[in-house]
Amino acid sequence: MKKLIFLAVVLCVLAMYPLHSQSTFNSLLSLRVTPGLNIPLGTDGLLYSLGPGGLVSAELSMPFFPMLYASVDIGYNFVPLKTDITSMSLLSFGGGVGFDLNPIPLLSVRVFAKGGYYYGFLHNNADSGGYPFVQGGLGVFLLFSPRVGVGIDGSYRNFLGLYNDLTVNLGVVINIVPSKKGAADAGGIMEHKPGQGLDLLSVDLDNVFPVFFSYYDDNPVGKAVIKNFEKKPMANIEATFYVKQYMDNPKTCTVPTTLKPGEEAQIDLYGLFTNRILEISEGTKVSAQITIKYTYNDAVYKRERVETLRVNNRNALTWDDDRKAAAFVTAKDSQVLKFAKNTAGIVQENTGSAIDRNLSQAMGIFTALKNHGMTYVVDPSSPYAELVENKNATDFIQFPVQTLEYKAGDCDDLSILYAALLESIGIETAFITVPGHIFMAFALNLSKAEASSALSKPEDLIFMDGKTWVPVEITAINDGFLKAWQFGAKEWRENAANLSAAFFPIHKAWTVYEPVGFDIIRTDIAAPSAGAVAASYNKEYTAFVEREIFPMVEEINRKITETQDVKYINKLGVLYARYGFNDKAEAEFKKAVGQNEYVPALLNLGNVSYLKALYAEAIVFYRRAEKVRPNDASVLLGVARASHETADYAAAKTAFTRVKSLDAGLAEKFSYLDMSGQETGRAADQAQVKEAVVWEEE
Repeated sequence: MKKLIFLAVVLCVLAMYPLHSQSTFNSLLSLRVTPGLNIPLGTDGLLYSLGPGGLVSAELSMPFFPMLYASVDIGYNFVPLKTDITSMSLLSFGGGVGFDLNPIPLLSVRVFAKGGYYYGFLHNNADSGGYPFVQGGLGVFLLFSPRVGVGIDGSYRNFLGLYNDLTVNLGVVINIVPSKKGAADAGGIMEHKPGQGLDLLSVDLDNVFPVFFSYYDDNPVGKAVIKNFEKKPMANIEATFYVKQYMDNPKTCTVPTTLKPGEEAQIDLYGLFTNRILEISEGTKVSAQITIKYTYNDAVYKRERVETLRVNNRNALTWDDDRKAAAFVTAKDSQVLKFAKNTAGIVQENTGSAIDRNLSQAMGIFTALKNHGMTYVVDPSSPYAELVENKNATDFIQFPVQTLEYKAGDCDDLSILYAALLESIGIETAFITVPGHIFMAFALNLSKAEASSALSKPEDLIFMDGKTWVPVEITAINDGFLKAWQFGAKEWRENAANLSAAFFPIHKAWTVYEPVGFDIIRTDIAAPSAGAVAASYNKEYTAFVEREIFPMVEEINRKITETQDVKYINKLGVLYARYGFNDKAEAEFKKAVGQNEYVPALLNLGNVSYLKALYAEAIVFYRRAEKVRPNDASVLLGVARASHETADYAAAKTAFTRVKSLDAGLAEKFSYLDMSGQETGRAADQAQVKEAVVWEEE
């Protein structure tokens, strides 16, 4: 009875053995053959002698608890009697349960309890009979492969009503049906000890920068070295990298599928992080799990290693690659879009048609930043000039929305902010780096030839990659746009001359360092007042235009003085009109009309009135011009457009029909006049011709 209690206690303890320690056989159905020797115990040893025996067992693992199994057994035992009168045979039929454990790889330790019915008979006597039996024991088996193992077991057995003995058996176990669950579950995968199987020799992880969280999907966050320590090849090798807090799933890494005995291989470790990593405002350490799976001797093995991964704060960056700053250019940030688009609307209302749209918008946003109270401040804890010299030093870079909120930043912060604002309204930008400094440039919608002709100082431009760029020293925010342009151009020329300047278009940099969706700061940033921005912009714009047109104004005035020809007076008015100086233009046009009803001046006066939305007044000027030149397509176009705006569609149609017959190309540009009502307005807006007029110089 004590033996049975002891066996029950052992089984209870084993039931608490960890699930991951189950047998590496992972067999659903196996066959066990164990021949051996039977040793009678106690007083039974006086009657019976040692005898051979054996057991054949079919064992079924429990899918819900793989290390537990049940068996069906058939046994035979030959029992000699010491009287030499005869001998006895015992046939047994039964079953049992057991635990099959795997404390170390390739070793199976088994504990079992069995029971059933035996039938015995004497060889030279007709006496026979049968009774129940019970049995309990343990065994140790060495696994040569997932299919075959050999070992030894011992047990106590009691043939009730007959005798009891101790059995010692040598045996073999054959895996017939592998367990599908075991093969799939982590608990069913074997593990080698360090220095055995396929092992990780080393793991080297870089610091992670949250702003580049998408970058690590295609670029390694670290490296690992694996080695095959066995004398047989490893196959079906897989490797994954996983950071639980900041990845949804383990990232599969590229690895050789096989390794020969003694062979090593280096693995690049990749991580597809989520944007949750942008919540890290202070540097921290997290656990990173590297998992290697492989097949050896038809068995699946796994090696896991946990390493410490350093994650920097979300504003961290090293200057080993200047293109990295592009990741902070968040042009789609809602606060950036609001600030830029509000300013763009103000600029559009206060700009003439002659100036490049990108130039006027960049000038306006620069002015709006100044009105916003933006200030250039050098960060004493992380000055760009010092950190850029140390490629491994970590800098603190502000996101545009942070700079808008703080209203201050150093050269990199302000360059990033200005670039983001311009990119948000469709203006392409670039970073420029020179020793100890970074600033930016934006692209014009002008070719090199067009820019050289239209602008008075082409030497202040950069012609790169087939585009025309305006360099801007954004840290000169309080000096005004024209000064900032001048400073930027000077810095570029001086450093480009000695090959110490570098130019990085943002769009190209984005292909490597994608901008992130930064929405941690949800403060609603108030834009500067429209009136203040408009006043400051008009002042800057007027200074720019006067600088650009001054030589032309001087030349035209010289010709007026010399010739007194009204065509030059009209030309001066057109020059003013194209740059948005409509009041000056109107004064010159009125001088040019004189008493001879000079048609170009009449047409241009009509255009001025049209732009002021004084459509009835515009029609008067157009009709006066028509009397002098009844077949002038430009004059008739003016009549058609102004009549259309006053809803006199019949007059508009008549005039436009004549335009089509006189100048089909001109009519095509204003084809919206063939429509009526709201459709016309939508078509004109889409074609961006509603505010366009045809100025006539002579």
